[in-house]
Amino acid sequence: MKVKEKQVFNLYDTNGRRKDVINAYKIYTEILEQVYAESESEVWGRYPEASTQFRFYELAIERSPEIFKQHTKYDQFVEAMADPAIREAFEQTETKDLKRDPELKELYQLLDTHIEKRARHYSSNLVKIGLADEKRQISSIGKSWIHGKPISRSRLEELLPIDDTNLIFFRQLLKLRVYTNEGTYYYSPMLMAMYILLKYERVSQDLFITLIQMMSPYQPVDVAAFVEDFLEGSAQVTERNYMDYEHDEALEEVAAASIPMSQDLFANHFSSGKSEKTISVYWEFYQLLIAFNMETTAVQLEKLTEFFADRQKKAMINKAFGFGRNLFQFDKKNKKDVTRFLEQNKEVDILSNERINEKLFLQFQASKRHDQIQEYGDVTQRVMRVTGLISFKNQIVELAQRELWQKVFDKIDITALIFRPSTEQEYEVYEQDIAASPFFNHRKLEEIIDYPKDKLNQTIQEIKQELQITEEQDIRDTLLTKTSMAFQEHIETNYPKERILEILPLFSDRRNDNKIQKMVAESTDVPTIFEYIVGIAWYHISSEKFDLFSSLNLSLNADFEPETHAGGGSGDIVIEYDSHILMLEVTLMNKQAQKRGEWEPVLRHAANLTIESAPKPVTTLFIADELDENTINIWRAVAMVPLQSSRQADKFAESVTIMPLKNNELADMLAQDKDDMEFFQQIQQSFKQLSIDFDRNWREGIISS
Repeated sequence: MKVKEKQVFNLYDTNGRRKDVINAYKIYTEILEQVYAESESEVWGRYPEASTQFRFYELAIERSPEIFKQHTKYDQFVEAMADPAIREAFEQTETKDLKRDPELKELYQLLDTHIEKRARHYSSNLVKIGLADEKRQISSIGKSWIHGKPISRSRLEELLPIDDTNLIFFRQLLKLRVYTNEGTYYYSPMLMAMYILLKYERVSQDLFITLIQMMSPYQPVDVAAFVEDFLEGSAQVTERNYMDYEHDEALEEVAAASIPMSQDLFANHFSSGKSEKTISVYWEFYQLLIAFNMETTAVQLEKLTEFFADRQKKAMINKAFGFGRNLFQFDKKNKKDVTRFLEQNKEVDILSNERINEKLFLQFQASKRHDQIQEYGDVTQRVMRVTGLISFKNQIVELAQRELWQKVFDKIDITALIFRPSTEQEYEVYEQDIAASPFFNHRKLEEIIDYPKDKLNQTIQEIKQELQITEEQDIRDTLLTKTSMAFQEHIETNYPKERILEILPLFSDRRNDNKIQKMVAESTDVPTIFEYIVGIAWYHISSEKFDLFSSLNLSLNADFEPETHAGGGSGDIVIEYDSHILMLEVTLMNKQAQKRGEWEPVLRHAANLTIESAPKPVTTLFIADELDENTINIWRAVAMVPLQSSRQADKFAESVTIMPLKNNELADMLAQDKDDMEFFQQIQQSFKQLSIDFDRNWREGIISS
């Protein structure tokens, strides 16, 4: 992506911001595909050239009603167009003439500004991460992701205990380039993130995201020195001095002013659209700061302390001049101890009137930019989470499998890849050529970072030695076992039986969605959370322990929170026991929607798994909050007929076992410690009665006669 000078890059447009970023990526990509499938040509356009942008917004409302609760302007446009006379007049009038008729002009503005423009904003997020190009054509990466197609992995990627969604977003972030407007230089945020987490085992989340997000291709730095200054020195000063304001006229005017400057000059340059009341607080702070710097006494310190004792003023100053953090540290026990105060704040260089006007102006400008850094950094953090490799827990950031990554990256100079020169031609290929660009097409880890082929064997050998194993294929198994054990610990700590029993009933009322998300994961949708919680519920019910991490068909982040359903044509949760297999198909669809949305995929998944797992028996539990009688009986009836595999046309499952189960019945099993083995035996005995010699050629007999 290109950014302007001093602009902060972002991975998600603020227009239409939503917390479930990864879920939104998938929904919007699927909508694009549907829009093109419905239209005569795959053209992303606005009225009157095309209706694809209008249809995109229409489907966005339909697919995410919990997000788009109010859409007054859209409703107003649709209602007006329901009148045949108005619709005909609108569609037959030239665009230039639409603007002359007051009624038609208003409709055109509704369409252009409140519908199509929003569609462009929402879909632009797909472009930034490489799921579509600027013309909104879905990339090969976007297509393979939404259809759950397995991706080919490199030798290094085969070692990672992450799923395909995790890997796709890891690759895309590694390939992400933030270009100058001329396309002559770029910055790689993910490589900066990897460098930081390889150098430091644990990093403050606030400092980590700020450092990643604040960097600009216009201001390349000595990475090692800059990161050390920021994380080990004064983050405030380093951030303040990062952007180049050398030729800023306002800076020159402020720097040349007397100390203290006049109130009028101060108000002109420290306003930034704020109210007079806010500027007066800034001015009061400035006067107190100048006074303290002139007379470093207990009396002046007390005045400064009293000012910051006002919580409202403190918050305003910290936001305007402190990058959202405490500008000063105060010793509550020794409020008048000047020596102690100066010692606590020795890294804050505005405690001196030397160039104070200049420093304070730069601090104000940088702190204002910091607001954007925090706003956009929240989304960057959410996208980084989905790689499954970067943990954000308790405000601390860590790299999963850090020892492995240290072995990988010590063979290359990662700092040389973070800021790179480019050409306009290279930029055009990278961000505009959907056929040739590595950003829009699958590239493996080694290709992305140009890993030296002659070093790969050495790296693999070092990883084996680190893990104390002898075979390369055992690396992933070892890491997967460690990850699975960590996930079990996560469940025992965060989701004991009692907590699951508290959460499960909430799914019966969709008005509880926000509450559920706050209790589990705000970054995903409630149907995905339902799968996650049902899987954990069965983990507690099951008398035979199993690997839940590998059983879930969900993409989890490094903190083991659900992100999105992984797709791929498999059941929601597939549990492989020693003697049998259990598949859990989970839905929050109501009775009516189940017929349309669940019958075909559940039958397909159950038949395929039964065929592919033979001779192991397969039992499928269809778990929903409410069940339709026809659905219940359909699941019973299919046990009496053979079902064909959707993957191998010549193979059939002679019978499939699908047991419908309500959410509250699952909760009762958990609460009452029901014996799951006895439950399975009862299912098998009941379905065994349905076994008959079915004539597959019954139809041909009728036709031939």
